[in-house]
Amino acid sequence: MRWFRNNKGAALPIVIIVLAISSIFGFFSLSMLDSQARFNIMDDSGKKAMEYAEAGYNAYLWHLNDNVEFYSTKESDDMQGVPIEFMDGYYQLSVTRPSDTDRFITIVSTGWTKDNPGIKRTIEAKIRKKQFVHHVYVSNDDGSSIWWTSGDESHGPYHTNKNLYTREGASIYNTTLKKTVYYPVFFDTVSYSGTHTENIRSSYRDDAYLAGNPSKTDILEFPATNSQLKAWAEKDNMVFYGRTCIYLDGEYIKIRNGNASAAEIQTYKISDIYNKVIYVDKAAGGGTGKFDLESGNIFISGTIKGVLTIAAANDIYITYGDPTNWYDYSAEDLTRRDPAPNQPPVSFRWSDGRNYDYPEYGSIEYESTTFTSSHKPGGKEYYIREANGKDMLGLVANRDISILHFNWPKMSVGGDEPCWDFVWKWNNRTKRYVKENYKYDVAPKDVTIHSALFAINGGFGFERYDERNGESKYVRKGDITIWGSITQRTRRPVGIIDRTGYNKKYSHDPRMFCDYPPHILEPVNVGWEIHEWKEVSD
Repeated sequence: MRWFRNNKGAALPIVIIVLAISSIFGFFSLSMLDSQARFNIMDDSGKKAMEYAEAGYNAYLWHLNDNVEFYSTKESDDMQGVPIEFMDGYYQLSVTRPSDTDRFITIVSTGWTKDNPGIKRTIEAKIRKKQFVHHVYVSNDDGSSIWWTSGDESHGPYHTNKNLYTREGASIYNTTLKKTVYYPVFFDTVSYSGTHTENIRSSYRDDAYLAGNPSKTDILEFPATNSQLKAWAEKDNMVFYGRTCIYLDGEYIKIRNGNASAAEIQTYKISDIYNKVIYVDKAAGGGTGKFDLESGNIFISGTIKGVLTIAAANDIYITYGDPTNWYDYSAEDLTRRDPAPNQPPVSFRWSDGRNYDYPEYGSIEYESTTFTSSHKPGGKEYYIREANGKDMLGLVANRDISILHFNWPKMSVGGDEPCWDFVWKWNNRTKRYVKENYKYDVAPKDVTIHSALFAINGGFGFERYDERNGESKYVRKGDITIWGSITQRTRRPVGIIDRTGYNKKYSHDPRMFCDYPPHILEPVNVGWEIHEWKEVSD
């Protein structure tokens, strides 16, 4: 029997198979196209969500550029926690203020589109504006012969625009660490913009730099003048010309300007000074002499309740007591032997009973703000500074800020010197008091200063720190205690070790990481530094 092969009846199954395969590929292709379309939509939504998150960050940064303290305003609070419409979507913000333990403004911004609200992207940025007052100490130049060594401490961020010199020294007992050390101790960050010359063995470095090794950073560029503060003072008619003595008296300030009599002392309420700035400029023909009536110098002390920035075209002198008290006298007083005419005290008594030719205590302090510090062994929070209150002061001099050492302001009568550089001596022949040359030592034993100090073209120090007092003797003072910030172009001395002047105890006011004295000067190269920028999961 023969078998014949042919294709009859095979066409239909083949067609069916081909159609089935084609259908499968067709459905697969459609599925692929649909998936690709969905992927493209999701990808596009994700990209837009990131754009909107970045838009939220930039919108908040715009407000910060307009007002560095924007984060503390109600407008800032109103921007947070609610969707804000932007183009075809939204962004939502959450902002964390800086603190002593986290000194950056943290901005978290989440973005999404209207069409795909389930696709969100979130960014987190930590930023900080360059500010002098973020540091306990800033100098433009420390010189080449000034070293940080054993016995030196810095309780706050430290920065120099030039070179940093650190080395070991003689053993000394550190009362904060409660142990003997051979090196300087920096309780906070240390930065420099030049070079770092160091002679500290590696086994000591962790104890010398408690917040980490010194780092090299950009300079903080100094302004040339404080004249911009005059413009703020002019808005409130708070510009004074010539020598000006200021006493901080709680909610009030007393001002004695030029050659004013005691009856012409003016009193102002701080809350009435809307822009919170006082400026002292030179009078016509004024020079830079300390007691020159036309100079733009300030003499200041007292206790302040409120916020204020006080600036001088020349120098600022911090005094032991009320500098508006000029110890006035009249011509009739010179012919009466008892009582003698007024004059500054030539003898002060310390609490231990000893007599010295200077007062025990002088200060510029906050009335309703307190400072505390605590020691925590181990970790980055080795030494914690805390401040409670709202008082804040800025002192800004175009030249130096000094603790007044010698003599005292007075009226110029008949063209005589406008300062106390003499004492009264009774003359039996003329039956009247006459002047005898005398150099008053009016620098107090201890000084406390609560303020941000800024010496734009000079420095902070102790006036004529290496000179003898009125009785031609060297006098060793006590301590200068500062809670605030020191910014100076050139480092000034405050004494000679074990001979004259003061010891330094400088601590940063931690509030100045986020709050500043009114209109305090910023670096010329001011800008926002991005410490960290990253995308985070929702």
